[in-house]
Parts: sequence; C-alpha cells; structure tokens
Amino acid sequence: MTETETMLPWGGLSIDADGNVYLNALKLDLAPKEQAVLHRLLIRWPNVVRKDEFSQHIWAGRMMSDESLARCVARARKALSAVPGVWIRALYGQGYCIQRLGGPDMPVPAYQAPFHQRLMDIARAPSQLAETVAHCETLIHLRSRFSMQQSERLLRAVLQQDGNYPAARVLLATCLAAQVNLGLADDRPNIAEGIALLAPAIARGLPGTGLLTAHAHLLDCSWRFAEAEALHGQALQQAGEDATTHYNHGWHLLARGQREQALAALQTAHTLRPFSVAISIMYARALLMLGLQERALEIVAEMCARFPDSAAAQLYWISLQAGRAPSAEVAGRARQVRADCLAWPLCNSNLSYIHARCGDHEEAWRAIRAQDDQGPTLRLSHVAALFLMDAAGEAFDRIEQAFAARVSILPVLLRLPEVHGFVLADARGRAVLGQLAEA
Repeated sequence: MTETETMLPWGGLSIDADGNVYLNALKLDLAPKEQAVLHRLLIRWPNVVRKDEFSQHIWAGRMMSDESLARCVARARKALSAVPGVWIRALYGQGYCIQRLGGPDMPVPAYQAPFHQRLMDIARAPSQLAETVAHCETLIHLRSRFSMQQSERLLRAVLQQDGNYPAARVLLATCLAAQVNLGLADDRPNIAEGIALLAPAIARGLPGTGLLTAHAHLLDCSWRFAEAEALHGQALQQAGEDATTHYNHGWHLLARGQREQALAALQTAHTLRPFSVAISIMYARALLMLGLQERALEIVAEMCARFPDSAAAQLYWISLQAGRAPSAEVAGRARQVRADCLAWPLCNSNLSYIHARCGDHEEAWRAIRAQDDQGPTLRLSHVAALFLMDAAGEAFDRIEQAFAARVSILPVLLRLPEVHGFVLADARGRAVLGQLAEA
C-alpha cells in the first residue's frame, strides 16, 4: 500500500485521494466513472449516497441518466463480489449504500491460500482414481438426481480399489448427506454410513480438507447441532480457503436461525466457488431471508447464465420470478422445464410453488400429488404451495411428520421467507419451532 492509500477494514480494500479503489494493493479494473462511484460509496459508508450526490461529484452536474448510474453500480458491485460480507444495496427512491454484515466491527475474512488443499488431497492417488474423484465432486455440486446417483456409484467403485483413499471417503460421505437433503435417500441409514466412512480417519487424527466439515454437516443433518458447532469451528481453522467448509457452516447457521452470520459464510463459499449450483441457490436463499431480493436475483441470474441446461438453476430462477411478480407467463415458463430423472429432485416442489403463486392451483396440486408416495423430505418440500392454496392443515401435518422423522432440511425450510410467516402465525407452527430450538 502506498502512502496515499487508506486501508479499509474489509478484506483488503483500500482507497486513495485520487478516487481510486484497490483490492490487495491492486487497482480495480474499472472505468473512471465506475471507480468514482465505488469510491464515493466507500467514503460515505454507512450513509446512503443519493443520485443527486453522484451527479454533483462524479458527473460534475452534467446530465446523468439512471441507466448510466445503474451500469456503473453494476460494474462496481461485480468488483466487490471478491470481498466477502460487503456489497452494494439499492434503496428504492433514495440511492445506494455499502452494506456490511455484522456492522463496522465484524471482521471480514479474506482467504488467500497458496494452493487448493482439497484438490491436493484428491491428487494423492493414481491419476485414474484422482480424476474420477475430481469428477464426482463436480457431479455432487450439480445436485441433479442423475449426478448424485452417478457420483455415488463411481465413488463406491473407487473405494473398492482403494478403501483407504481419504478424499474418496470424504466425498462419498458428502454425497450421502446431499442425497438426504434432496430427499433421494432415507436420512438415518445414509447419515450413519457417512459418519462410519469418516470415523477411521478422525480416530487416527489424519489430516485432510473436508474431513471435519463433512462430519459436522452429517451431524447437522441429524440435528446434533451442538456437536456440529465445535467441528465447524475446527474445520474453518484448518481450511478457511475451502468453499465446502463455508457452505456447510452456512447451512448450520441457517438451521440455527443465525441469518446474518449464515449469509457471510455463504457469500464466502460463493466467492471461493462461484461455479456451484448448490452454493449459488443456498446463497440466494440466505439473501432472501434478509430481504435482499435484488442481490438474490442477480446471483441466480448469473447461475442461469453459467448453467443454461440446469433444471435446478432454471426452476429456482422462475420461482423467484413467481415470488416477485406472479403471472401466467411465469407459470408457462415453468411448464417448459424438464423434470425427469436427470433433473433436480426438488423440481416438483418448485413447480407446485410457482403454479400456486401464479394462481394455477390445478397444476400445483398435480405437482404435489405426484410425490404423495415419496418420503417425508419430498412431501415436506411442498408446504409453501400448500400454505398459498389455503391448505394449512395438510401443510402442518407434513411439517409435524417431518419433525417426527427428524427430516434434515426441516430447520432450514421453516425459516425460508415463503414459509416462515405462515409458521409463526399458527400455534402448530410455533410449537414445532419451539421444539426445534431445544434440539
């Protein structure tokens, strides 16, 4: 940092007196007006910068269109995406401001490991096995029914050849937990097998990125939150540069109702691994829990651009549109999304929500009834649509059944904005929330 730069307390950001912004001492690649807009937002934090202030200080009183300001803000926002816990918020009718999780005293981590430890762990095997395991990690992040089944099959084949390959054991445990959360498998057998896969390495104190976070997530899936919390802390100390570690910690925090901390963890996960459907969707959910709809829409739009053939990406984008501005056109787009064995296991629940929001109750009920014979996780996933269609009794029946079965996703689902208000407004819902708080 030069003598003219001022260091900001956020993940390596600094500014100078000439209106430039730096990240880790490197000037951001922004056009002059984009630099100036970001610089103005940073020096005025935590205040809102009104449009007339931008016009006066950056456009020097010349004509400034809303479109030109919005373009500068969009570019500045993209540049800030590399700084976990900091973003630009638009305030309708007021202007823009820098938002920061936890207030001015909360430190924002900046992870700059010299190498990717998880990939190094995968590489500690003959090339064919290592390539297979690396491929399986990508498959798991896609979260489709086919990708999860394929990943499990390949990882079991790898472990038949080398049963002591730590990265393969960790990934198979991760795959089993993901299947539970997606409703593809019974909770208890999968969780028990996942913990058993990790137990030998944990007992011997073997190092390895992903070992502790995978164990912590399996405990979270069985609602053993107090045990999981300590493991998450250890995992973050060992592998602060690992996206999955932050994703699992964010999932844990959402389940415990700690929304701001969860958003910080999931933003870090997304920054470290932006090419993950699973991480992008969970990050967007956390943004919505805090009312940051505009930023959630941006994240999901980016995800759709990266994965145009992903049913999960496309349907989640359409569900956000239905939540924001339901219409027959939005419902029509949902009907065009493939929902076969290759697709997202939660396709039907998104379809039921979209159609319920858009007023097509016949289609919504069709999506719900198509999974009546499924397990408690997939049955639970339709409660948002049931609430919208005034079927609260059936929704609470499913919630109570999920509680009795200790369905892994229940603590997170009940805190989603499309569900939480209905749950709080009913005695049955409040009773379940109270029991979860004691878990």
